[in-house]
Amino acid sequence: MKLRNIIRSFFLQESKKEFKHISMLEKQILARVKEEKELEVELDKTFTPAPRPFWTFRFPLAFATVVLLLFFIGVLTNNSPVFAKGSIIDALISLKNQLQQELTQLLSNDPSYRDKNTQKYKQSQQEWCSVSARPSEEQEKAVTAIRDFIDRPDANVEYECVVRNPNNQDEEPLIETYTLDFDRFIIDIKTNQVVEMSAIEGAWGENKDGSRWSSPKKEYDYTPRYTQLEAEKRAHEFIANHQIALGKIEVEKLTLVSEAKDDESGHVNYFFTWRGDPRKENGETFTPQLTLTMTQGGQIVHFSNHLKR
Repeated sequence: MKLRNIIRSFFLQESKKEFKHISMLEKQILARVKEEKELEVELDKTFTPAPRPFWTFRFPLAFATVVLLLFFIGVLTNNSPVFAKGSIIDALISLKNQLQQELTQLLSNDPSYRDKNTQKYKQSQQEWCSVSARPSEEQEKAVTAIRDFIDRPDANVEYECVVRNPNNQDEEPLIETYTLDFDRFIIDIKTNQVVEMSAIEGAWGENKDGSRWSSPKKEYDYTPRYTQLEAEKRAHEFIANHQIALGKIEVEKLTLVSEAKDDESGHVNYFFTWRGDPRKENGETFTPQLTLTMTQGGQIVHFSNHLKR
């Protein structure tokens, strides 16, 4: 992503100069990648290959990478560039799309990637998330929404991944996830708004000696600071004052159901659910719903916006 931004910045600075079209270079790179892959298949039929790293086995981009790297250096150091604007970016996007398709096929269809606890799966999933990421300027909008949600303009929000439709791998992702401390945020890609916030699931298990272990988990403020009615008022104010994160939500047009629950330690959580009128969508009944859970200390535990499908 940084490399693409550098290239784009370079072309903007040189926008007054004439550039020569380089689409042939892109075709040559992709053609060579295809030739190497076909040759590799033929060799595999003849010989028993030694174990090879994942990338050289599944996606022979070594040649393309070297050519592009040399080409970038030539462009950035040439005093009289004669290349068409956007061609390098197009080549990068084309190669990225091929890699994304390859990883999608692996994660979806290759039986050796079924175990999600293996490093093999985790590494491939991480690479898929990276190549599937939106442009940085779009992600910045999502980060801004999350920072508005938590009222921390300098929060170190980290991109996690886009979320595919498990029933249709070819469908464009509609949501993506980000993490901050112990929380995960789900962002609507179309609006760049927060549609869900919840604590990241922890891990736990048993040691050899029979003792239990668990990962660090989020601590909540349960100071008995607010009554249920006061917490409800704060919930209304939160929704009204965070339109960058949530969009404009007219809760007064929805029906509110609220309740309070305490646990064994006496910690109280307030649950607020706003519901709209049920309606038919695609032959099914859909009830718009907005939920917010808050501790008696005023800390938000969970938020979910399902007012739209």
